[in-house]
Amino acid sequence: MNSSEQGAVKIRPMTRSDIREILALDKKLGKSSSSLNYKDMAAIDFGGPLDMSFVAEANGTIVGFAIAHLAYVMTPLTGVCILNSILVDPDYQNRGIGVKLLGRIVAHCQEEGIGTIRTLIEEQNDELTRFVERLGFRRSTVLNYDKTFES
Repeated sequence: MNSSEQGAVKIRPMTRSDIREILALDKKLGKSSSSLNYKDMAAIDFGGPLDMSFVAEANGTIVGFAIAHLAYVMTPLTGVCILNSILVDPDYQNRGIGVKLLGRIVAHCQEEGIGTIRTLIEEQNDELTRFVERLGFRRSTVLNYDKTFES
């Protein structure tokens, strides 16, 4: 599929009505075993004051999304945008859609006076690491520690 067949891509805020289409795209990408599920996504306050999530649409279909939210971290408390997930349909990859999604998040952060976007990447995910580094992300001095337990 070439660019002219895909039409213009529109970036807009994510809404609750996008959940099923986002989950379908997640499954198409082979990510259905990820933590994305309807129950958890329905609990997100899309469009609320802490939400910074966006979708990319082409011809009325969601072809990419970025799930992000505002969190207050460290001492003193500092507002940081946490980028949880960014995915683009394989048929639309390498066309700048991920860059556009992240650009919209950056613009939103600037509008809100938030100066940092943070994302967690598994060490072995070289593709995503290269992507975020191309967009100006650098390895943080903040270490992430997890404690796991049965819930």
